[in-house]
Amino acid sequence: MKKAIFFLALCLFSITVNAQKQGQMLIDSLETSLKSTKDKKTIVIIKNKLSQEYSRVDPEKGKSLAKSAIAMAETIDFKNGLAEGYRCLGINTTDSTAINFYRKGLEIAKETKDKQVLSVLYRNIAVYYIYRNDYKNGLDYSFKSLKLSEELNKHEEIAGTYINIGFIYNDLKDTKKALEYFKKALEINKKFNNPTMKAVILENIGVLYNNQEKNELAVSYLNQALAINRKNNNLNFVATNLGTLGSSYLELKKYDLAESHTKEALKISKELKISRIMSYNLQNLSIIYRYKYNNPKDKSFYKNETVLDTSLLMLREAVNYDKESNDIKSLSKDFMEIAEIYEEKGDSKNALLYFKEFNSYKDSIYQSTTKETVKNLEDQRTIELKNKEIQLNKLKIENKERQKWYFILGIILLGTIGILLFYQSRNRKRINEKLQLLNNELDQANKTKSRFFSILNHDLRSPVASLIHFLHLQKENPELLDTESKKRMEDKTIMSAENLLNSMEDLLLWSKGQMENFKPQPKTISVTSLFEDTQKHFSGEAIQMTFENPENIMLNTDENYLKTIIRNLTGNAIKALAKTENAIITWKAWQENGQKYLSVSDNGPGGTQEQFKALYDDKEVVGIKTGLGLHLIRDLAKAIDCRIDIKTQPGEGTTFILTLN
Repeated sequence: MKKAIFFLALCLFSITVNAQKQGQMLIDSLETSLKSTKDKKTIVIIKNKLSQEYSRVDPEKGKSLAKSAIAMAETIDFKNGLAEGYRCLGINTTDSTAINFYRKGLEIAKETKDKQVLSVLYRNIAVYYIYRNDYKNGLDYSFKSLKLSEELNKHEEIAGTYINIGFIYNDLKDTKKALEYFKKALEINKKFNNPTMKAVILENIGVLYNNQEKNELAVSYLNQALAINRKNNNLNFVATNLGTLGSSYLELKKYDLAESHTKEALKISKELKISRIMSYNLQNLSIIYRYKYNNPKDKSFYKNETVLDTSLLMLREAVNYDKESNDIKSLSKDFMEIAEIYEEKGDSKNALLYFKEFNSYKDSIYQSTTKETVKNLEDQRTIELKNKEIQLNKLKIENKERQKWYFILGIILLGTIGILLFYQSRNRKRINEKLQLLNNELDQANKTKSRFFSILNHDLRSPVASLIHFLHLQKENPELLDTESKKRMEDKTIMSAENLLNSMEDLLLWSKGQMENFKPQPKTISVTSLFEDTQKHFSGEAIQMTFENPENIMLNTDENYLKTIIRNLTGNAIKALAKTENAIITWKAWQENGQKYLSVSDNGPGGTQEQFKALYDDKEVVGIKTGLGLHLIRDLAKAIDCRIDIKTQPGEGTTFILTLN
């Protein structure tokens, strides 16, 4: 059975995607816009679009519009409009002269380097060569168009080129690849939903299934395409759909349906003067008549010689159209069909003649190099895509490498900032510690200063008071002093003055040490020397003092601190014994369980723990007029890590015990 001829319907023109308007509605809209605009550049653009739309319904009017657009584009030097005008002139020209218009448009587009115009022109040129079975150039220009469309991300143009490539593979009988490209185009069309393109894809899939003898499936696809094209009044596509449907019904042996569809297709194609579609339908109608000629059930056609003559006339008419459009493949089919008719008529001479014609065209179509050339072009395209993929991967790797280094630099920067913050925090901490230390030292200095003035008040007051008392007595009541008393008082005053001088030297020496370093300066000292110095300090007092140090104890402490404590405790004891008869002060030193003890005891009136609260409570303050006071003893004892305990009862005297480590 005869196969349906595969039509590249899309390639009769370049589809303009417009989801809202198609067919006559779009033509009406463009013509309205043309009447209202005065800008020449806009007029050129609209005329070119109209020319493209009329290529579907009235190619002659399409030519006229394209020529008008070309003339106006030349006057305003609108290069892209001029290139597009020549392209539109080409799509409205159905014979071999179309290539001349495409080449003119291509020459101009190369000057402007407009990828969009170049892409569409490459696709139209590809169509021209595909119709003439020049698959090498057809595929070459298809790939050129596809490359630019991909760069521009033009989905509708990519889909259109996929249809062209699918057509080539189907013609080369690689139906698997052909269907793959058609389905790719159908999937892309979903993004912009162009009904005209969808119809073209459905028709091509239908024809492909028809060539695989899946005729019922083919009819389904072809009827879908026909419904879309009738709705949009795309007459050239309607003619194509009807012709391919006629071929499918012929395969299904539904001769009446095949004849009615083919005749309608032939009528429309003649009105539009599209030679390729006229030739195709004349071939199909001739085949239908021959089937009826050999069908006994069809009484009016069966073995009717006029039917064969009519078929011959149709085929000769098809030959004229195919020669006009230089369609070698269709000519080959024409001659094969004519040869078969002559064979049926018993005219072997003419049958042989036309069979030779058929073979000569067949050989020119299926040269052995054709498939190889197409394969080479396909391989070249694959290599280009792989190279592009490699470049993209290289860019991705470079970007990732840059991102890696940015990330590393970011980490280093964050690390540096972290280290700086750490050092800053540590330095701040050190500075705060230093400030705290300085504050502590300053606080200690203030306390030392207070102690120092308290010591001055206490240790210097008594000797000075004794001296002043003697001077007042001598001045105001000299008669009370006999020679012996006077001498005794003078000796006592001299001794007090000497003790005062010694105390001042001790205090000055101690204060110098305190100014250099506000903390105790421990050293090894003898307890005996400590008490001897204290006894000497209070030698002017008429009180018995005893000292017990059987173990001859040595201490490691600050001599001045401890000396001041002992002096103050002794001075307090002397004051407490002022009205006591047989007054006595006892000093003791001993050690027990690794600790050393000193004590100062008196047999005075004693007292209560509350009276000595200042020794334990930091908040308790004793007035400066009372002398050094217990608060000074307390602070000095803490400084040298000395604990002071008190044993006292009213009427039983008082004992101060110093515990030193």
